[in-house]
Amino acid sequence: MIITTLEIYKGDTYCLIADGDKRIYINKEIKEKFSLCEGMEIDRDTFTRIMYSSELRKASRRAMYLINEREYSYRQLFEKLKNNYPEDICFKVCDLMAKKGYVNDRRFAKALVYNYMNCKLYGPRRVRDELYRRGIKGRTADEAIEEAMEGLEERLLTLIERKYAHRLLDPQDRKNTDKVKNALLRAGYEYGDIDRAVKEYIYREQEI
Repeated sequence: MIITTLEIYKGDTYCLIADGDKRIYINKEIKEKFSLCEGMEIDRDTFTRIMYSSELRKASRRAMYLINEREYSYRQLFEKLKNNYPEDICFKVCDLMAKKGYVNDRRFAKALVYNYMNCKLYGPRRVRDELYRRGIKGRTADEAIEEAMEGLEERLLTLIERKYAHRLLDPQDRKNTDKVKNALLRAGYEYGDIDRAVKEYIYREQEI
């Protein structure tokens, strides 16, 4: 395989044509890495390595762009890259981002748990589901949730006051009380915690 044409296409991008019809676009960095020039003969193995290096560079730059926009878990970044690049490239780029600390599942999990449990007032079960959807599970998920469990009862009481106080005006109204408990179950709380919080909320309101 002989490079018949190698010329600047745009900016630092070169257009490489081999054997008169094989056309690829590579960055100046790749051109210099393999010392490419017109008339140079390259075997298929070298051509494969050129293509791999070029794709790896593109995927790495794409990953950095994504990470600069917002935080990603390892799995989220992998899934995002997989739309445009081969899996082996995606794994290598994600491993590199993790090694450099740009992707950190523990940090990601801690921030997500704080947002959902303290800001949106979701319960632990729903937060675990949200973590799982983003590829965070096992010990990483367990530790992130466990660290945020303190203050669970007060968060439940805050949620009740914000969204369901109007349904608890009459403590004897079992139908409305059950609706509140079911809503809190859907929010990810355990029934025992819910029952105690509802009783505590009603008790506090009666004391006023």
